[in-house]
Order: sequence, then C-alpha cells, then structure tokens
Amino acid sequence: MNRTLVTATLVVACAWARAASADTPKIPKTTDPPAPADCARPLDADAVVRCALAASPEVRVARAQLDAAAGRRATAEVLLPSNPTIAGNISNRRRPPPEQASVLNWGVIVQQEIEIAGQRGARVDEAEAATAALTRRAKVAEQEVAAGALAAYYEALAAQESLRFATQLAATAQALVTYADARAKEALVAGVEADVARAEGARIGLARFEAERRLTEAQAALAMLLDVDPRRLTLPDGLPQSPPAALPAGSLEEQALGLRGEVAAAEIERQVLERRLALVRRERVPNPTISAFFERGEINDRIIGVGLSFPLPLPSPIGRTRAGEIAETLAQIRAAESSQELVRRRVRMEVIRAQAAFQTRSAAGKLFAGDLLARAQGDLTALREAISSRQLTLREGLQWQRSLIELLQADIDVRLARTLAWVELQRVVGLPLSPAAGGAR
Repeated sequence: MNRTLVTATLVVACAWARAASADTPKIPKTTDPPAPADCARPLDADAVVRCALAASPEVRVARAQLDAAAGRRATAEVLLPSNPTIAGNISNRRRPPPEQASVLNWGVIVQQEIEIAGQRGARVDEAEAATAALTRRAKVAEQEVAAGALAAYYEALAAQESLRFATQLAATAQALVTYADARAKEALVAGVEADVARAEGARIGLARFEAERRLTEAQAALAMLLDVDPRRLTLPDGLPQSPPAALPAGSLEEQALGLRGEVAAAEIERQVLERRLALVRRERVPNPTISAFFERGEINDRIIGVGLSFPLPLPSPIGRTRAGEIAETLAQIRAAESSQELVRRRVRMEVIRAQAAFQTRSAAGKLFAGDLLARAQGDLTALREAISSRQLTLREGLQWQRSLIELLQADIDVRLARTLAWVELQRVVGLPLSPAAGGAR
C-alpha cells in the first residue's frame, strides 16, 4: 500500500508539471518584413519616411521593447506573489507487543503566501512608468530614423543633380578642347591656351567622376535605409527649388523641451526609479503564509487545522533588509535628476545651433534668388558661342565660364544645406518630420 500511495503522488506531480510547461508561450521567429514595392521609387519625402520606418531595425527594437514592457506589466498584475504549494507526508506507525499494531499515517498541507503591504499596486505603477518611458524612447527612435532617411534622401537628390550638371559641363568642356586643338593646329591660338583648355576639361572631368562617386555612395546609403536594392532605386529629378517653411512662432527652446521625446523619457525614467523605491520599501514588509492541513494519525484519528506563519526579520548583514537596494535606488534617482538636467541642456544647445544654421543657410539661399541662375545658364551657352565665333579669347572665356560653373554648383550646395538644416531644426525641436513620422510627441 505504501508503494501504491507513493506512485500515485509521483504521477500527480508529474502531471501538474507537464500542464504548467504546456502553458509556456513559444517564442516566435523574428523575420525582417519585406520592403514595399514602391520603396524603390519613392515619390516624395513622406514615402521615404514611411519606407524607412518600416525597414528600420532601430524602430523594430524599440517596438519589441514595448512589447516586452507589456509582458512585464501583465506579470505585475498577477494577484498572488507565488503559486500555492501542497506538501504531503506518509509514515508507517508500528506498535510493539503486547498491543501490536501497524498503521499507515499520512498528511496533506496546502500553503499560500499573501501580500499585505500593497506590493502588487507598486509593481503595477513601476511597470506603467517603464512602459511610458519606452513609448517615448520609441518615438525618439522613429524621429531619428526619419531624420536620417530624409538627410540621405536629399543628399542623394543633390548628388544626382550635381552629376547631371557635371555631365553637361563635361560634354561642353570636351567640345571646347576639340575646338582649341583645332585652332592650335591652325596657329590661331597659342599652345599654352590650348593646354589651359585641356586642363579645364580635365578639371571638369574630375568633378564629374567625383559627382558619380557621391551619387553612388548616397544611393547606397539611402537604399540601405529603405531596404531596397541600390540598382533598383529611382529618385525624382532634383532638390526642391522652393525654400522650406518659415520657423514656427514662439520660443523654439521651450517647444523643444515640451516636444522632444528625450526630455519626457528622462523625466519618466526618474519616476520609474521613484516607484521602484516605493516598491522596494513595501517589499520589506514580511509576507504571511496561510496554511491548511489534514492528517490521519495514530490508529484512526482525523486532524484538520489551519496555520499562519511570518518570516522572521533579521538585521543586516545576517538577514535581508533591502537596505542596500534602497540606497542604490536613491543614488540612481539622484543620477537620473542630473541626467534629466543634462538632457535639457543638450536639447537647448541643439536648438540654438540648428536655428542659427537654418537662418544662415536661408540667408545664403536668398543670394541666388531671382533670375540669376537662369541667366547663368544662358551665359554659359553664350560664352561657348562667343568663343566659337572668336568674339572672346579662349582664356577669357574659360575664366568666365569657371565663375558661372561655380555659381551653379554653389546653388545646389546651398539648397542642400538649407534643406538639411530645416530637417535638423525639425528634429531638434521635435516637430513632425512628415505625416508618417508623427514627431516625437
């Protein structure tokens, strides 16, 4: 009979363990989502931001951390601090002669630990604060990814426009070199002037090769952010001609402190530590354990009862008083307050620098306003015709042409710098970079 009871107990224990392990969720296999088909042909900045956010590992990491925080909150909401425990014992009682007897005694005890100091509520508060902090961090990740994608997009557009301009100049320069060689053979120009024309053609050819390199690098960087093949990437014609919108009204520094996700996340992380401190202090209260037992003793006695037990608190370092954890959390709170001030200072400095850069780039863009650029394009054509018709010497024509070329290339550089400065200003203030990004609110 003893073997039968022991075997039955083991079978029940194994069945409970198997049922508990069956409830463990399986970890899903993580795979990168395929890039949308239109990401290889982004029509505008909004499409670039949408594709970059969909393909960004940083955003996926931030969202996975949010999912993990939801799991921690679900754990914090559990009512009981631990599962109930059941214990059993069996014994064989033998009585010697003259009243010889043998009987099997057994007993069953069920115990449950309970919390009496509000530890569950403190755990839920800490989990909610941690989730709020991670939500802010996810918005920060989205804002950073959107800003990086837009910067790469505009740099690729500028490189494409520079290459197109350099290709046109290279064809013109080759024609001038051919013309200068022909005139040199006819002894109409000195050999040194023909060499100057060849040198200018080589300089423009080098500029074209440099433009090709910049475009290749810019397209590769953008394609990586969009998770597409660089060979399939197709971009619009060029940079936007119109200047970005005006600065938002009001103090940009105050707006940044209210909108930037880093500032809010630093504040919430300090709140997380404060709630963790409250939880640790409540966890110092000992949890009582309630028990109920049923026994069979002596020959045929039946015993039923209940019990209540408390852990005995012992002073440190013998027992666990949580004093070290409290001291650690208090120090972390002080560090979080200092970190919060550092974040506010960094945000203010970033806004000041970005605002100054945008104002400077906008002022530089006004130098190219009006029909100056259109006239410069026409002047290049007129110079080539004047050289061909011998109205200008080759040397004078090449000098004037270089000034016009530098002006047109500077226009591309200034428009790129102005656009990038606007993107950076939106990022540091916390304004939405596009409807897809949603900002760091």
